[in-house]
Amino acid sequence: MTDAAIPMPPLPAEREQLLRDLAALTAQCQTTAIVMFEALAPVARALVAQFAELQSALQDAGLLDADGKPTRRPDRPAWQSPYGPPTRRH
Repeated sequence: MTDAAIPMPPLPAEREQLLRDLAALTAQCQTTAIVMFEALAPVARALVAQFAELQSALQDAGLLDADGKPTRRPDRPAWQSPYGPPTRRH
């Protein structure tokens, strides 16, 4: 076994420096997260407003009920062709 395989615990002075470095890195991460949140908040608000307008327009058109569900079923399942069943090959 070599000495490289056995990790040595940090000395008290090294430990204190590691803790200071960790605190500084944590503060930078928090600052970055706050800046990103503040930058993306207006985009998220605009997106929510657009979806609200879309839902309102679909309700006004009678395509959605008050719960946001379709008001009527389509005439046929989506997999069916309006031109009849598929032709079969023999």
